[in-house]
Amino acid sequence: MGLFDKVRAVSQQMSSMLDDAKVRREIDRFEKELLENPESVFAMQQLSDLYQENKQNDKAVGVLCQAAEIHRTRKEYDLALAFFRKAERLGNSDQRLQILRQLVDLSIQLKRYDDAYQRMRNVLELLIARQQTDAAAGMLAALPPLGPKDAQFRKELVEMVNLNREEWAQGARGTWVIEGETPQNPEVAMREREEKFPDHTLLLVDDEPGVLQLLQAAFNRLGCKIHTANNGEEAFELATVINPTLIISDLLMPKMDGSQLFAQLRRHPTLKNVPFVCLTSRGQEMERISALDRGVEDYWIKPFSIAELTIRVRHLLKRIRRPVDMSGQLAQIALPELLQLLEGGRKTGILSVKYELKEAILYFDEGNVVHAELGDIQGDMVIYKIVYWMGGEFAFRSVPVTREKTVTLNTQQLLMEAFRRFDEINRASDEDFPDKSLTYMCSDEIDKATMELEFVPYVTRIKKLFNGRRTLQECVNELTGELETVVLIGELFKQGLLVPGEEITL
Repeated sequence: MGLFDKVRAVSQQMSSMLDDAKVRREIDRFEKELLENPESVFAMQQLSDLYQENKQNDKAVGVLCQAAEIHRTRKEYDLALAFFRKAERLGNSDQRLQILRQLVDLSIQLKRYDDAYQRMRNVLELLIARQQTDAAAGMLAALPPLGPKDAQFRKELVEMVNLNREEWAQGARGTWVIEGETPQNPEVAMREREEKFPDHTLLLVDDEPGVLQLLQAAFNRLGCKIHTANNGEEAFELATVINPTLIISDLLMPKMDGSQLFAQLRRHPTLKNVPFVCLTSRGQEMERISALDRGVEDYWIKPFSIAELTIRVRHLLKRIRRPVDMSGQLAQIALPELLQLLEGGRKTGILSVKYELKEAILYFDEGNVVHAELGDIQGDMVIYKIVYWMGGEFAFRSVPVTREKTVTLNTQQLLMEAFRRFDEINRASDEDFPDKSLTYMCSDEIDKATMELEFVPYVTRIKKLFNGRRTLQECVNELTGELETVVLIGELFKQGLLVPGEEITL
């Protein structure tokens, strides 16, 4: 078998979906088999898949936990862990809390302390979201040792529940700069805090192409749709088509200047209330006062700071953004449950999902995800990666959606495929990977062995991750949902194309 044959095979597999009538018949058959043989793990596995296809997640969770307990009774702890993991992905908040506790215990029993730590974090996040801090503190106090990194893990867990929190009286500091920020590079701190505004459309107007390019590059970070125009006439014609939520315009332009554009917009029935910002080199006090008095939203002077302008635009977009229809914490409603809820309600709009410093944007049309973005990633893979986010927050806004379709599957197919990928990734990493606590790097021969064009993105991803400084477990954690990449890594290990890197000292 060639280096890429196994990768091709897994990428061509897809969770098959049965028709409803056949699903019901199969459920009846395996439920009868389970009654006759209550310890038939095979029947439980089949029922789990069928219940998921039939959108009976509670029943799927039940049989998965039942199978896990059978394996635990048989002291087959790896298998018990695998079934509890499947159940945890499907469970509601209450079910997940109980299952996560089981996962913590099993991970400790198997000496998988990194996994135990991560699952304990998930438990604490759920309890904190419910404002059950006493219960969180009690669980942490009863937590057994977590191996060689116990002190580090325990310190971070303690900080989560604020057990060592002390309030210090601070006197007047006379500065807006927060300790730890780097004023010499404010854009770094800014990027870490920025929000995305996919439901907004920004119209930039300036007769200088260089200024438009600079502003567009800066505001692209905000995730809104951006259109540009070179003068007032072009801007007005474009505005009637795109219906922008914010216009930022130069003052001095040919054909129609900024003040004339503003006046014409105010006479238009649907554009008269669009916030209008003047960005100009004319900074005289009389100009500013006159513009603001006529209703201009704000008046910004050139030359300008890109970091400052981006913050100003972000605040404006936050103020004028449409109200949220639904929001909450992922610790209280799992993402699969949320996706099914939006599908059942046939919702059209934009779902923002944030976890740590990551944000995914999902576009819905009549309940189906039609487009998804996570950084540079688009399409189905976004769902495969975020479906496992255990913490964070979400917000859904009902807005018209016109994005090009990049998600190819319906909601149930996406979830089934995500769960399949999860299982296959765990199996492949357990069977084909060496010690995950060690670091690895690409050998000098990898470029010669991986020249097939269709696999270049996977190889590039692997070369970026395996730099000799990350542990294999850290690399695996980055590859959630990326089944083809994980399988290729296993093949590279077999052929000696991934070699030991730097030694990590605990």
